[in-house]
Amino acid sequence: MAGLEDDVFDTECVFATSLYAEGSRWRLGSLDASQLSVLGRPRTVDGAGTPLADLSALDRALLDALVRDGRTRLTELADLTGTSAATARRRLHRLTTAGITAFRCDVAPAVSGLPVSVTFRGHAPANDVNRLHRTFATLPECRLLAAVTGAANVLATYWLRDIGAVQQRETAACAHLPALHITERALGTRTVKRMGHLPDGAGRRTGIRPIRPW
Repeated sequence: MAGLEDDVFDTECVFATSLYAEGSRWRLGSLDASQLSVLGRPRTVDGAGTPLADLSALDRALLDALVRDGRTRLTELADLTGTSAATARRRLHRLTTAGITAFRCDVAPAVSGLPVSVTFRGHAPANDVNRLHRTFATLPECRLLAAVTGAANVLATYWLRDIGAVQQRETAACAHLPALHITERALGTRTVKRMGHLPDGAGRRTGIRPIRPW
């Protein structure tokens, strides 16, 4: 975003070695079992992932369109990519079952009631890291959980109702995994970009700067 570069003092890059939870798997808990069943979910075939290098021009065009609006209808996708709706459906099914793409639904904090974002970074012994999915990820409001490179080998992000819940989540996580040592707590009250989408101060989308990792 224009002007933001003047406010950036430092950057750091870490790599996720294991991803235990992320936005597409997060649930607000507003749907009951029958509603979830109606929505359904594509089945991912383990070990059948398609390398990004094997994506066709049509695959990339479909992804480009969906990055801008994940709710685009098949008929619209067909028009945008110069193919038929049946072909768009088949290609999209292939991309989802292969794990190349996943759909997620984000909501503004005013709707979710979770206006505070906190990211914990910490260190746990290597033998305990694989227990993360039974500790952090099982706690409410966990949006992201990963084992990462660097001195702090654990990273977790929570969406919370208020600042007071930050200490509660940290205490609960450390109680489940006593060997965990939290080294950093980064608190956020506003997100300026999420998955390429630009939200306003209330968290509602106002524009997009598409990501294109493929």
